[in-house]
Formats: sequence, structure tokens, C-alpha cells
Amino acid sequence: MELSAGVVANGYIVALNCIDWVKSRKLTSYDKIITSLAFSRFCLQVFVSSDNFLYTLYPDLFHMNEISRPYGVIWMFINQLSLCFASCLSVFYCVKIATFNQSLFSWLKLRLSKLVPWLLLGSVLYCLVTTVAFTVFTYSSFVSSHNSTDCLSRNVTISDNNKNREVFTFLIHGIGSISPIILFITSSALLIISLWRHIRKMSLNSDLNLSFRNPTVDAHVRALKSVVSFFILYNIYYMALTLSIGTVAYVSDEWRITVCTIIVAAYPSLHSIVLILGNPKLKLASARILHSANC
Repeated sequence: MELSAGVVANGYIVALNCIDWVKSRKLTSYDKIITSLAFSRFCLQVFVSSDNFLYTLYPDLFHMNEISRPYGVIWMFINQLSLCFASCLSVFYCVKIATFNQSLFSWLKLRLSKLVPWLLLGSVLYCLVTTVAFTVFTYSSFVSSHNSTDCLSRNVTISDNNKNREVFTFLIHGIGSISPIILFITSSALLIISLWRHIRKMSLNSDLNLSFRNPTVDAHVRALKSVVSFFILYNIYYMALTLSIGTVAYVSDEWRITVCTIIVAAYPSLHSIVLILGNPKLKLASARILHSANC
């Protein structure tokens, strides 16, 4: 149900923006970022859904290294790409909404529309680099473990290979996530500082009661709802990934995997719904669709 909701929400964002692009032959910088983010999450959720379906039908399929290694590479790339695009969205909010007098910030504001495509392309290249690093590490780990376990039984060898793959997946994923997370936290902190300075300025002008109806404050609040919800959901998602690799006392592997799967599926679905509710264009279009469906 979570994956279905996420596929529908992300597919809706991509479809609506693509229709607008066909009609007007152009997309705003925000639409480019949110479409890229929704498309990456759509691919991720379709990939995870097919993985769960195949694992249910063929439980031993992913014990084969010929299947598990390509699966880990594809998941790594799509997952990292989704994180980088979310960080790009946070940077866009910060540059577009935050108010600072520094020359660099003013320069970024003026050239934001030209920088967004390069920011998205840089995210893709960054994810390719981390994915290649992941592939090299997992392949070398497999070769070394395969050469050093000739005297072990086949079941133990498979278990060791799977554990090494999971550890290296988590390790490279964690290292690759550092830069996007730092970028995300920095832009979010600047956005919060800008909001605090604006409210403080309004209070000094004796307009505190009206400040929360100010368009600038409203824009700050909408952006912060998006970035804060993403930060909370992503941290829960990351902890669930960590828990799925390790072991927990008094908790069976079946229950651990089930709970982690539910949490992992909730992250891209809920944040995409938050983005729809926080965007006037997407919210209005969804309301029209629901109204037409009710009629």
C-alpha cells in the first residue's frame, strides 16, 4: 500500500509537469528539480516493488551473486540520485527564498535558472562515481572471499558473500550520502536563519502580529515544512537500512526485515505527498482530479 501510494504520487508529479512542458515547451527551475526527484523516486519504488515480488516468489534468487550484484548497483544509483535531488531542492529553496545581502548569494539568485540544469547533471555524475566505487568494492570483496573459502561449505560461503555485500552496500552508501546531507543541512540552516532574521525585523517594526501573514514568511514556512519533513523521514529511513543489515537481540530476522521494509517504503511516499500538499499548482490539480472522480 505504501509503495502504491508513492508510485501514484510520484507518477502524478512527473505526469503533470510533463503535460505542462508539452503545452508550454518550458519548465521552471523548481519544476525541473521536483520532476527529477519524483522520477527518481518513482523508479526506486517500482524497483523495490518488483524486488519484493520476486523475493516472495523466488526466495533463493538473490543468494546468487549474478543477481545480487547488479541489484545492489542499480539500487545504489537510484537511491543516491533521489537523495541528491532532494538536496538540490533544499538548495533551491535556500537561494530562492532566503534573504541575505552577500554578493555571492545575490549572484546565485540572478543565475539560478541557468545553474539548476548543471546542478542536476552534477548530481547524476556524483551518483555515477559513488556507484562505480560501490561496484569496485563489492566485486573485489566477492573475489577475495571466493578465493579464501575453498574449504568451507557452500552454504557458509553464500552467507559470507551476502553479509559482505550488505556491509559494503551500507558503507559506500553512507560515505556517498555525506556530501548531499551536508549540503542539505547547510541550506536548511541558512533558510532557518533567514526566517528568524525576517521575523525579528518585522517585530522591530511592530508588525509581529501581521508577520505570519507576510508572503515572505509564508514562503519560508512552506519551504521549511518540505525540508524538515524530508530530514525527519530520511533519518528514519537511514536507521531502518542500518537495522536491516545488523542484528537485534530478541527480534527475529523475519520481523526485523518486515518492519524495516515498511519504514523504508514510507520515506519516499510520504515526502512526495508533502511536496504535493505544499505546492499550490499540484494541490489544485489534484483537487480537480478528485472532484472529477467524485462526479
